[in-house]
Amino acid sequence: MKKKNNIFNLNGLRCPDTMLFLRNNLRSIKIGERILITSDDITINKEIKFLCNFSNYILLKSDTSKIPFSYTIKKII
Repeated sequence: MKKKNNIFNLNGLRCPDTMLFLRNNLRSIKIGERILITSDDITINKEIKFLCNFSNYILLKSDTSKIPFSYTIKKII
């Protein structure tokens, strides 16, 4: 569970802890910054899409072909 240079390693966390960690730490991200998120939680795909649809983030890239899954999001507002 590290936060370094906008990389959130959520491996080992399970829902709802993954989203609680993300929501608490995304508050410090500035507009335009990109965040790389990695997780081995199988529910994260749905949660990331939900986060981007209803928050101020866009999903730039995702890799769900292997575990850990990785997502790159960007804060837009």
